[in-house]
Amino acid sequence: MNYLPFSLRDIKDKSVADFSSLIHAAPRKKIALIVQGGGQRGIFSAGVLDSFLAHQFDPFELYIGTSAGALNLSSFISRQPRFGYHFIRDVSMDDKFFNLYKYLSKQQPMNLEWALQQVSSSGLYPLDVITAHKTLIHRTALACATRKDTLQDYYLPMYQQDWREVLLATCAIPLLYNQPVNMNDLQWVDGGVSAAIPVKEAWRRGADLVVVIRTEPLEASRGDERGIFDDWRENVETQLPYYIDKLSLNESVDKIKNIHQELSQRFDQWRQHYWEDKDSNEENAVIKSKVLTRKSWFSQLNVERLLELTGQGTNSEILEMLARYHRTYRDVNDFLVNPPLGLQVIQIAPEKTLNSSALLSSYEDLELDYRQGKQIGEQFVQSFSQILNQKTSLMQHLR
Repeated sequence: MNYLPFSLRDIKDKSVADFSSLIHAAPRKKIALIVQGGGQRGIFSAGVLDSFLAHQFDPFELYIGTSAGALNLSSFISRQPRFGYHFIRDVSMDDKFFNLYKYLSKQQPMNLEWALQQVSSSGLYPLDVITAHKTLIHRTALACATRKDTLQDYYLPMYQQDWREVLLATCAIPLLYNQPVNMNDLQWVDGGVSAAIPVKEAWRRGADLVVVIRTEPLEASRGDERGIFDDWRENVETQLPYYIDKLSLNESVDKIKNIHQELSQRFDQWRQHYWEDKDSNEENAVIKSKVLTRKSWFSQLNVERLLELTGQGTNSEILEMLARYHRTYRDVNDFLVNPPLGLQVIQIAPEKTLNSSALLSSYEDLELDYRQGKQIGEQFVQSFSQILNQKTSLMQHLR
């Protein structure tokens, strides 16, 4: 038994007791904390981490976050409760950060620079860098970002001199943020493209036990996953009627709405074909993976219409990112529920699909998801704080 699902619905006293007994019987462990992204859905993770902070619970020697997960980890490391809550509720909900009408009509991307300015020393919600450095004396914190040229995941140190650029790189969601992110003579995009849940990197770095905070129910790991592209599509479809009514927009925007509704069906068709390819024999999978990169094949799905609407032209890079995301997502979920020998995994997850979305959520939905995160975080601390505090390899430094 080296895997434990942990949600309000899945908690079973016997399973927790059995898992705790295995931890107790083992020598001290290097424990890692992994925080998934998910845009505004990260408010669930903010709730979990705020419960950890309330109990001064931090047996983790390694932290790795992706996108919004890296932002949430930032406030946990700097010991600032409710930072993630306020960043998502106040900053990410502000029209200065993202306005759907301006995005579609003027190709104006999300304003990540403005958002990150709010967490700088001169911003509304400055991160406590001094406290963060103290926390990291015996710990390592990394943010996952994707190299744009290879679509490979890389792990960039947090809270160093280039911290603003690291945050920008890990949060640069394709389509929503179309400005180049340059660092170390390379271009970067959102870490979720290549490693939405960077648990393998924790294992490669010697973690014996990994605690993963998810922003989706565990059912999603069994094939009904929702990624950054799916969230974007859903937001456009649900929010466009509101903008049309509110702004009395002309017929051209109404046509955009129809295009995006059609695109929804096309994306679902694309995913179905993709997973059929994945499940075929190895030889056919190699052949069909080459087909996936052909512009002519994508043209059949009219995905170029999406790229034109968002100012991306016929840029096939977005399509390659989509394929990369789906390949790595299924692989990491298999890894999580069947971890290799010597690695134990606990997944903290919402009991059902969160009310909030990646963007354009309602304040009420954000509040509900934050409270659920705090509740499951409290339950986790009650179940595991004593044993993990005893078994962490940081014990010698925490005394």
